[in-house]
Amino acid sequence: MKALRTTLAALLVFALAQAGCRGRQAAQNSNAAPANENGAQQQAAVQLPEGDAHTLFDYGMDAYRHDRDEVAVAAFRRAVELDPDLAEGYYRLGLALSVTKQDEESEKAFQECVKAYEKRTKKDPKDSDSYYLLGICQERLGKYDDAVKSLKEAVKSSPTENDDKYYELASAHYKLAQYDESVRALNKTLEINPDNFPAQELLEQAKSGAQRVEEFRKRQQEQMRKQTNSNSNSNANANNANAGANTNSAPRANSNAAVPPS
Repeated sequence: MKALRTTLAALLVFALAQAGCRGRQAAQNSNAAPANENGAQQQAAVQLPEGDAHTLFDYGMDAYRHDRDEVAVAAFRRAVELDPDLAEGYYRLGLALSVTKQDEESEKAFQECVKAYEKRTKKDPKDSDSYYLLGICQERLGKYDDAVKSLKEAVKSSPTENDDKYYELASAHYKLAQYDESVRALNKTLEINPDNFPAQELLEQAKSGAQRVEEFRKRQQEQMRKQTNSNSNSNANANNANAGANTNSAPRANSNAAVPPS
């Protein structure tokens, strides 16, 4: 069982690395019932094999790879029912639900995914892959600050340098407009794997973002300098005006005044 889980985890990490790069065209599943708003009727109509959570997970992965999305949803949902700690199952369920346009259910699945991976990382603070997948789930939920923290832990505790982990870290930084940090992570990504083409593309975008930020800072500094000079000139003019007013208001001797008696 341990060997099976190890193999499964390795296959999962590889599959997840490819998930964001491939497009999908949803195919109609002849075994599934017609679509409805909550997907409950489709799940009930799908015939699933008997077995434990990992058997259902593998079945769902095969269905997902072959664009049988409703079957994949049913299989992953059943897998996490059998094993509520199966974090990979929640992640894949979230993806499959997203493909079938069940966005609210998809978000719930990713929330459960985060809980499951947080539970794993608490048990093993050096579990790099769990931190990596936790960060991806947090990104899916738009929690980019949390994702950065998780992905930093992933690259720190990884037994070997992994370009996918640095790329995801760079992506989270980029979404936070932390362009300099994103550039550094992407440079590391390409140092490990020069053929990481998504990283090459994102690096150009991050550099452009960093340049825009730098130009904005320079404009702000120039405006502040001009404002400071303007204030200084205004103060100087005000001081000169006050000095002139004081001079003009000083009392003058009256030449017509009577001379006091001697």
